[in-house]
Amino acid sequence: MNIEKSCIAVLQGTFNEGGQNTPEFKEYSQRSNSNGEANGGKLLGKYVISENLGQGEMPHVVFIIEYPSYEVAKSVFTNEEYMSIIPLRDIAFKEVKILLSENMPVI
Repeated sequence: MNIEKSCIAVLQGTFNEGGQNTPEFKEYSQRSNSNGEANGGKLLGKYVISENLGQGEMPHVVFIIEYPSYEVAKSVFTNEEYMSIIPLRDIAFKEVKILLSENMPVI
């Protein structure tokens, strides 16, 4: 019996100056959300970050999304639709991290 494990995607975004107020950000958000939802993505949380108590630059926003499997999650961020909106993303964001983890307990 082959049971696929779900996958958690953690997206961290650091905006360019004024990037969240651009038409490119609005279009990127709409198309990225539609792409994720069309592939079974479920938004578990969206957070505006207030402070970084660790190392490195502080992201402005973090999203937690669950996908049906690791393969599906990877395809969402490598498919033709997502590749076509990267120029929009690059106008709005200074840095975006897309971190994938199979949904399994850490030992």
